[in-house]
Amino acid sequence: MPRHLSAPKNPVALSIGVLLLSAVLFIMILDSVLSAMGKFLLSAGLLVGCGLIVSKWNKFEGGLGLYLLRSKWGLDYIDSLARKYPRLWQLFAELGMIIGYGSLAYFLIGRKKINWRQELPLYAAGVFMLVLFSGLIPVGMSFLLSMVSGGAEFSTASAKLSAQVSKIGVFQYISLAAMAIGGIALMATISVITYSFIVASAVLSALLGNGAHLAATTPGGMPILPGINLDLVQGVLGLAIVLVVHECMHGVLARKHKLPLTSAGLVFFGFLPFGAFVDVDDKKLFKSDKVKQNSVLIAGVTANFATALAVFLLLLLFVFFFPGPEFPAWAKWTARFLALTFALNMAVASVNLIPLPFFDGYHLMNNIVGNKKIAAAVMYIVGAAFLLTLFPWVLR
Repeated sequence: MPRHLSAPKNPVALSIGVLLLSAVLFIMILDSVLSAMGKFLLSAGLLVGCGLIVSKWNKFEGGLGLYLLRSKWGLDYIDSLARKYPRLWQLFAELGMIIGYGSLAYFLIGRKKINWRQELPLYAAGVFMLVLFSGLIPVGMSFLLSMVSGGAEFSTASAKLSAQVSKIGVFQYISLAAMAIGGIALMATISVITYSFIVASAVLSALLGNGAHLAATTPGGMPILPGINLDLVQGVLGLAIVLVVHECMHGVLARKHKLPLTSAGLVFFGFLPFGAFVDVDDKKLFKSDKVKQNSVLIAGVTANFATALAVFLLLLLFVFFFPGPEFPAWAKWTARFLALTFALNMAVASVNLIPLPFFDGYHLMNNIVGNKKIAAAVMYIVGAAFLLTLFPWVLR
């Protein structure tokens, strides 16, 4: 451990001082005349440094500025939920498999025999929700970009992608086929790969001497940090809801299948509360049968979709009771917070289905494919495509 980061005699008091100082410096950065990207990089560096110091001094688990405060609090409640409604949670997970993976959900659910009289309502509901969420994803992204500073530029990425693919006469049929075969997971993955081809075309054009095309190409993603390009309070609260419902539902399905939970707790990034977690014993999870794994893995994404839908309906109800442009200040804040929470849940759920490392989608794809070499090949292809979509950031 570096000497300047060795634990002091009174680590708690000094850590509080570091957190307060970091908060003051963070606010100063927000009020500076730096560009949005400059503010993001400087504030991110500040949060990383703050998190590293606090975690080192207090011996918290974490890295890159993130640190975990672990406890057993809440585990009994999760356990009681799992025991009370086991059939409900299993149906919830299976519904999520259909939304996330369309026809491929058959391989995730893993029934040896299907009683269609009993299963038809589940599949009908799943297909309906799949179509509904496929339509809500663009709405959610539009909401999110409208609330992020500089988001207008990134909204053009979707428009450019639509313009490019609309030239392909059969693309709408390809999109429908992707939704039917692989659900939102396949649709999101195809979107990443498709946009990577657009970026690759711009890079090739630049190598041939025409750099204007690449300069005008929008990166396929943007960094989002509450306080920098997103309202601080709304951003932190929205992200906390996303992570709490996601992680808690992982825990509920794990306990439903008698898999142990080792701990629960809070996640901090520097001085910012960043969410919560429920720790499932990964060794026992991945030694269990595939059906149990799939239920636990899909549960978090399903919880985010369900939360997004509930919040969206609440937002519509809220707007109904406060029609017109003259919202009271508190109503504007509430409506914006609901819209942000809906958008973040939709975005996290969709992206988490993409087969990339550290995403639930990678493990679920691995279980569908059943061949580690093929799964690894898919991961590398999608990973390369994802990195390529971010390449235009190099020119910023």
